[in-house]
Amino acid sequence: MTRTNPSRPSFLLASLLVLSTLAAVHALPYPSPSSLSPPFRQRRVDPVLEPCGFDGDDNTYGLGIRLGLYFQWLSTMLSNFLGIVKPEEAKSMKGVNLCFQASVFGGLLYVTLTRGTTQNAGQLYAAEIWVILCLCLGGVLTISPEPKDRAFVIHDVCQQALNVAMASYTLWFLFTGMDQMAHPPCSRYSFFYTKVDMYHWFRLFWKITMIPATCTVVFSLGWSLLRLRVPGMRRLFDDAEHAWGRSQPIFWVLSPSFALGSTIASTELIIRWNHIQNVNSVGGTGQLIPLIVSCLSFIRLAYKLFTQARPEKIDPPANSPSFVTNASLHLTV
Repeated sequence: MTRTNPSRPSFLLASLLVLSTLAAVHALPYPSPSSLSPPFRQRRVDPVLEPCGFDGDDNTYGLGIRLGLYFQWLSTMLSNFLGIVKPEEAKSMKGVNLCFQASVFGGLLYVTLTRGTTQNAGQLYAAEIWVILCLCLGGVLTISPEPKDRAFVIHDVCQQALNVAMASYTLWFLFTGMDQMAHPPCSRYSFFYTKVDMYHWFRLFWKITMIPATCTVVFSLGWSLLRLRVPGMRRLFDDAEHAWGRSQPIFWVLSPSFALGSTIASTELIIRWNHIQNVNSVGGTGQLIPLIVSCLSFIRLAYKLFTQARPEKIDPPANSPSFVTNASLHLTV
């Protein structure tokens, strides 16, 4: 009698169980993305990075407008040199410089009222206000003692009144306005001969600085009004101002040059560090007109300064005998 091997049926049953399990696994549907757990789904999806920077206002501080203001500042500095020889050049250029300052500050007030109080025209950023304030400051830094023989006190009153308005706006901006304007993490940097955060110690420094500066320009406005109403005071002040300006020529050359260089560097670096876009190209007549006018004015003053520096040929009087006539008379004798 033959005996069956008990291990053989067990092996067959085990093989059948394994095959059935594999068939059941292959018959199941593959899991869809919606059936995954939320944590696993978050790991598979790549995070969307927030864009850095913003689109600037090319009609207010575009490249053409900035270059036009830079050339205007240089033209005003050249007119200070020509003021000694031709006071009328210094007078006319100071008037043009005042008009440029008033237009830039008017643009600053316009964007603050339209974009600072409503979102329809776009969000107003604190970084671009710093850019426009730098453009306003550059025109003030080109001021120098005016020629003695002038009747230009009204210009001085208008200049000091504009300085008071700009200083008052800066105080409002430092104490209140900055908190109401947009300042994303990558667009809140300013220039202090290095890259600094405008909402930290830099803001406190300018708060402390602008309080006595505002008091100074208010006093200057009152003094200008006093000069306008009291002729004797005006002549006394003019003599002292003109004498001090003539005795310190190096100061009126080096000081504005260093200040204007710092202002231009601050303006361009704030635009770059805060990723302000669409303001680094010259487009539209709104940028071409001030650029062309300022360039032509700079070329005209540079030509006049060059011609004044050349030695002039002195012609002898018409009634005086020439060298040839004198020599012929000597030989005849």
